[in-house]
Amino acid sequence: MNIKLQILLIIGTLLFGTLILRLLISKKIALRYSLIWILADIAMLCSALFPTVVDKISNLLGIKTPSNFIFVFGGLFALLIILTLTAIASTMNNQIYRLTQTLSLLEKRVRELENKGDHKKNESSNSDISTDK
Repeated sequence: MNIKLQILLIIGTLLFGTLILRLLISKKIALRYSLIWILADIAMLCSALFPTVVDKISNLLGIKTPSNFIFVFGGLFALLIILTLTAIASTMNNQIYRLTQTLSLLEKRVRELENKGDHKKNESSNSDISTDK
């Protein structure tokens, strides 16, 4: 690998890691959702620092060129991110459904209690009217 490209990749991965950390510190992303990005950044940094490792892994897997290995790895990473986001969206959908049901039950209970209170007020005002006669 060309040394200029290697330096550029190292700087890029360090900037990406800094971005992830800034998002974590500012609480724009949760730690559990950022772990996959942190691991990806570490993998990119290691491949930039030690490009021969990528060559050896691609040869071990029978992939002719390291660029094809990176492409396949990137595709699998994208699939992993999509699967993770789908699981998160499904979990949140179930939570919203349960929260909506709970809110509806609580609103019904509040209306029932308000109606009970209004009914008791009407009874007490009716008894006041009947005692005035």
